[in-house]
Amino acid sequence: MSDRDLEPLDDSQEFDDPSPIGEPEPPIEHEPTAEELALEAAARDEPVDGDIARDVALTDREAAANDAAEAVRRVDRRGVARWSGRAAAGLVAAALGVGAVLGANALPDDARVTASAPSTLVQPASPLQSRVCAGPALRVGTSDGEDALAITGVADARVQVGSLGGEVEQSQLGVPTAGDLSGGDAVVQRGEESTLSAAQSLDVDVDAVGGFAASECAETRLEQWLVGGSTRTGRQTVLTIANASEVGASVDVTVYGPEGPIESVGSTGLAVAPGTEAVLDLAAVAPGVADAVVRVASTGAPVAAHLQQTTTRGLERGGFDVVDPVVAGTAAVLPAVRVDEPSGLETQADFDDTVPVLRVLSPTGGALQLAFRASDGSVIESEGRLEAGVVTDFPLGDLPVGTYAIRVSSDAPVVAGARAVATSADGLDFDWIASGEPRSGASAIAVPEGPEATLHIASTADAEQRVTIDGEEVVLAAGGTIERAVEAGSVDVVGEGLVIGVGYRSDSEVGGFTASPQGPAAEGVRVLH
Repeated sequence: MSDRDLEPLDDSQEFDDPSPIGEPEPPIEHEPTAEELALEAAARDEPVDGDIARDVALTDREAAANDAAEAVRRVDRRGVARWSGRAAAGLVAAALGVGAVLGANALPDDARVTASAPSTLVQPASPLQSRVCAGPALRVGTSDGEDALAITGVADARVQVGSLGGEVEQSQLGVPTAGDLSGGDAVVQRGEESTLSAAQSLDVDVDAVGGFAASECAETRLEQWLVGGSTRTGRQTVLTIANASEVGASVDVTVYGPEGPIESVGSTGLAVAPGTEAVLDLAAVAPGVADAVVRVASTGAPVAAHLQQTTTRGLERGGFDVVDPVVAGTAAVLPAVRVDEPSGLETQADFDDTVPVLRVLSPTGGALQLAFRASDGSVIESEGRLEAGVVTDFPLGDLPVGTYAIRVSSDAPVVAGARAVATSADGLDFDWIASGEPRSGASAIAVPEGPEATLHIASTADAEQRVTIDGEEVVLAAGGTIERAVEAGSVDVVGEGLVIGVGYRSDSEVGGFTASPQGPAAEGVRVLH
């Protein structure tokens, strides 16, 4: 069977111009190979049973046979597919029916047919950014122990927004499992491209729970890590997962400890409805973990996760804090971690977590480099290796007293956070400081109310620069740091490669947060008609 025996599928496949294809160049003599001769013989001997216009296998075999036949006839035509008009019509129909099985070079440029569906690129009406706050301080279980699943709010949050312009809206999420209790605030900014900043602070003073906490209202993500928390005796850690979108999210929670990932039941496929906040007592899925890191991964919609840790030793208050989410990467910076003289309290039973530590985890393991830069510019460096999936705490008590910018780098993804403490006769408190990523340009950093608020800036730039803080220029050395007292409200900062944090401290209270940069901007969506 040859290509000349084929009839067109219908009249629509016939060529308008019946004239033969011109041959501007003479044929090139070609010596057929043994493989080509075998293909020709097979094509002659084996009958074809099927519709070549619809069967891809038949189409390929017919093409191979024709190629072999041409080789036997010792002719090779340059740049033109060796098909007659009728066979070409059948092949075009077959290609359109099965997704163009022939390669792009099977036909010359003037014989190719391309088609695309009509579409429209829909761009966002205006720049949109959103942040979700941790919300009120929560307690799981009643103080008398009668209802271990009850969720109650014990302190309301004060939310502060920092914006350089645009329209800002705030709304509260619901907590379906807690009756009328409201969750965190969802903050949305439209019409302004600069980074939106939002943060909250709260004071807890109820029963055996007391302390101060400040946290950033986080950008929603599909994956995030929470470095901090504990579920050992006397420590309660509550995970909040907020979904501010209009579609539901399915969330998987993985807890890592000093022995590696914790095997648990009931921590996967957690449903978080649109516009709501889910609450999970971490001890329900990972009890007895002294040093925790939590991974939160969602599908369906991005979410914002926070941890709330409460410490109680017998009837003595040990502090309260909110842990902010971070992203995994090969480098991280903690802009300000304070190290004080040891109080001696850490030597007593159950007070071993009243010392500052750096907590690091690498899901895959790898080399680790640490650099501690003091306010006077001196640097202490250390290095080592991290075991995959194992939470490691590095005590900081051996460092000289002072405030340090800590740089963490690795050849593998890592997450890092640090615990700062306040110990005095008036009370105990602690703060988990999240690592941050550099930001560039102009930012309005939210500063919620709290004791002795201080702005901390760490440079990741390789050269000296002039940084502007509320209109005042300040020289910042390469890799250097700045700290400045600020008032509640917001502070405008302009610079390149800056990691910015806000810290709070009194004798018996400590808190703070690291301001995260803006994630990828919303892109247009192409709609097919």
